[in-house]
Amino acid sequence: MTDRLIQISSHPKSITVAFANQIMHVEKERIEDVKRILEVEELSVNWRQTFTKRLTGNEPDAHKRLTGQ
Repeated sequence: MTDRLIQISSHPKSITVAFANQIMHVEKERIEDVKRILEVEELSVNWRQTFTKRLTGNEPDAHKRLTGQ
């Protein structure tokens, strides 16, 4: 027997974790979607800070941190 995840509700703004993750890490240039995600009250403080910095053009380049260069 295996455990299953069952969705019991959807967020009223229709923002999924998968969608927010895609915008955070892959499609970073989608500013209108960043604004939509920032409307989610439950968004974590760290994600809110990162998205807000992205909107204002103050997001640091993660390349150095991620590659050690």
